[in-house]
Amino acid sequence: MDDNGIEYHVLPLRLEASPESIPVHGAFTYRRDRPYELVLDFRGAGLHLAHWVFSRDLLLDGETCGTGEGDIRVWPRWRGREPRVFLAFSNGVQSCVVSARARDVRALCRRLVGLVPRGEERRHYDLDAELSTLLPR
Repeated sequence: MDDNGIEYHVLPLRLEASPESIPVHGAFTYRRDRPYELVLDFRGAGLHLAHWVFSRDLLLDGETCGTGEGDIRVWPRWRGREPRVFLAFSNGVQSCVVSARARDVRALCRRLVGLVPRGEERRHYDLDAELSTLLPR
């Protein structure tokens, strides 16, 4: 975490259902002043491949059970020698599934909750005030 309350963490990811192994890294960015969201940038072959913003709770819940619907789904798989957490992304036209080692995801989730514990998001972000700027008076 830097002095501004921003956590930046890169995890090695495996692109699932790919005919060949393609090294992909997921750069997760979490900001204390935006405690409900998690940003994920996919990088591979020296390129920025995709950018997603989604609910932090999807990753926190998906570490232990299947969660999400629509654009993003997250679920664990505890079989085999290396338990993994899967993340499926779809924009309606294209989709992909990546996985990360469960222990890496667990460590990331601990860091996120260490920055802003569950249930204390409102202490860092006034959602009602933000909504009032968007809604007509």
